[in-house]
Amino acid sequence: MSNEEPLTPSLMLSRIQSRIADNLSGTFGTLTGTDYIRLIAIVGGYLLLRPYLEKLGAKYQERDHARAIDENEQDSMAATGQKARVIAGEGYDLDEDEDESSDEEAWGRKKRLQQRKERARKKKEIEDRIKAEEDEEDKEIQEFLQD
Repeated sequence: MSNEEPLTPSLMLSRIQSRIADNLSGTFGTLTGTDYIRLIAIVGGYLLLRPYLEKLGAKYQERDHARAIDENEQDSMAATGQKARVIAGEGYDLDEDEDESSDEEAWGRKKRLQQRKERARKKKEIEDRIKAEEDEEDKEIQEFLQD
């Protein structure tokens, strides 16, 4: 290990490039004509069938949402349509950002929730401090009124 030169960004980039080139040439260099045809058929079939599979899945999902709800399921998350609620001050509903795609919605969700909890905690601390100060002022005023 001591004979190797130190790992610099340029060295790391050149290693990554050489490894990618070696792996791609090793992978696609050994494929035969039938392997290429099989690969194209699989990728093409996926690209052709994907929209239909998505429509089929949406149809089943819509049917599931439209079905009647048992009295046993009345308060379940599936029946109410809510994903989750986080109780932090006024609470937070994860269904707010339905316009975003699922990848964009999931990215950073945990950090956003932590920030909301922290803001709610700080807000509560400030409100408690203000209330305590008001209580002290009220006590001082009561002292003067009793004398």
